[in-house]
Amino acid sequence: MKKVWIVVSVIAIIALLNGIVYLVEGIDLRGVSGVNYGRVIFPLLIGIGAVYALMKGRN
Repeated sequence: MKKVWIVVSVIAIIALLNGIVYLVEGIDLRGVSGVNYGRVIFPLLIGIGAVYALMKGRN
């Protein structure tokens, strides 16, 4: 199960990095209020959950 959480964490980090690029471009074009923050927040939450599950499994 540990390998699954590591893979989920890596995929979440990749999605987060792609979302940050989209976020910066969107803020540059449309301003802060015209951007969909879901592309950054959801991978961040999934990554936090995966790291928490990985740490919980170590004990």
